Amino acid sequence: MEDNTFPKEVSLCLSGGAAKGAFHLGAISILEENNVKIKAISGTSIGALIAGSLACGRNSKEIFDIFKSKAFKKVFQLSLGKGYLYKIDMNAEIISSLINKNSFSDLGIFVDIAVTNVCDAHIEYYSSGKNLKEIILASCSISPLIKPVYLEDKLLADGGIIDNFPVQRLVSLPYKIIGINLYPNDSKQPLSIMGWIKKVLFLAWHSHNLNKIQLCDIYVTSDKLNKLRTFSFRDLDKAYELGRLEMKKIFRKYPNT
Repeated sequence: MEDNTFPKEVSLCLSGGAAKGAFHLGAISILEENNVKIKAISGTSIGALIAGSLACGRNSKEIFDIFKSKAFKKVFQLSLGKGYLYKIDMNAEIISSLINKNSFSDLGIFVDIAVTNVCDAHIEYYSSGKNLKEIILASCSISPLIKPVYLEDKLLADGGIIDNFPVQRLVSLPYKIIGINLYPNDSKQPLSIMGWIKKVLFLAWHSHNLNKIQLCDIYVTSDKLNKLRTFSFRDLDKAYELGRLEMKKIFRKYPNT
């Protein structure tokens, strides 16, 4: 970075990662404390929900407190026997408190959300139009765990299925890009068949995104994320503090800030 100064205006790319998304919030809290302005965000899955919440005026601590609340946990309703395990209560008051705008044009900053069009088998990106809440929750619908969203004759699901790090949507904007990735490489050798399946799927995703990581001016992740549970609320505090720790390390590299 020029003159060893951390940029005062940035864009963020926020990957998916379910409950590990608290890492995003911890990292963003350090940006807020240092008066760094977030001018644009691209996100998928939990990254999409955080992107939309920030753009609707919530700060990182407020979002984190909501994620830890009983009301937020009740948003995920058990729905066995219908092709998925859970469905999201899209009309829940706690969701409306996070996404309190109706359309992308109502947001204070540029937001781009990645979703997967299941029927047509391709990725779609939304940065304009109405149905803001529906698009964000579609990106959070981790198939086959969570029911996908039907919208305008489309079946939309988690953007992370195809693009879990949509940083390319930010390169045309005049801001330094901070990419925050909740899925770092795990160098450990798998010890089970399921472990090998997960490893192979990760390698396929990771190889696809290596060039995209190079688009970031600042790249934030941590090997310790591999030790945190993806689909459990029990590690939220650990993920949040880890995000703060890693972003603090980044700031220490810029002594003139």
